[in-house]
Amino acid sequence: MSAYTSIYQALTKGRTPMPPSEAARLLSELRTETGVDLADGVRDFATTEFQPGPTDSRAIHRRKKAKYGAAIACADWVLTAVGARPTMPNQRTRSTS
Repeated sequence: MSAYTSIYQALTKGRTPMPPSEAARLLSELRTETGVDLADGVRDFATTEFQPGPTDSRAIHRRKKAKYGAAIACADWVLTAVGARPTMPNQRTRSTS
């Protein structure tokens, strides 16, 4: 049983039961807050860890830049996965007329 299922059951079957819709809304907010906190932590880590140093060669700078980009992409994915960031539909840039 997942943690969310346990929490949901505790909220809806406790002494003063919460309506299922309210419990689901609270759990959704919790998931979003957790995802945003995780994404912020990944961004902070990437910013401090992959800063180019004054003595870094171009190759080291390129590697750090690539790792920074991967970490930011991961943070963006987490935000999308928890629904904290709306997904944008693909846009056509060419005219069809």
